[in-house]
Amino acid sequence: NLELSFKTWMCGGTLEIVPCSHVGHIFRKRSPYKWRSSVNVVQRNSVRLAEVWLDDYKKYYYQRIGTIGEYGDVSSRKELRKNLQCKTFKWYLDTIFPELFIPGDSAAQGEIKNIN
Repeated sequence: NLELSFKTWMCGGTLEIVPCSHVGHIFRKRSPYKWRSSVNVVQRNSVRLAEVWLDDYKKYYYQRIGTIGEYGDVSSRKELRKNLQCKTFKWYLDTIFPELFIPGDSAAQGEIKNIN
């Protein structure tokens, strides 16, 4: 879950690697939520994550996915981030993941097609 990771790193927590630990997953046979068939739940949740955690870098995500669509109210999530005094996404990139390539650093962007 990206949101949990961003919240942990950017809000002062740590992720621990414990070699002898075990992680269990419980999977449901079906989702307990009712979604309209026209809703792409994964994209909707990704947009919500971008709106709350990616700051000015969300524009790169939106350039990739195109239309944003309706993603609901994220004001309580932004308020939580503010109340926890979380660091910026730039801090995350500079401190936690400095090797990540940022599209804005590229000389050009777009599609390349073979016309033959």
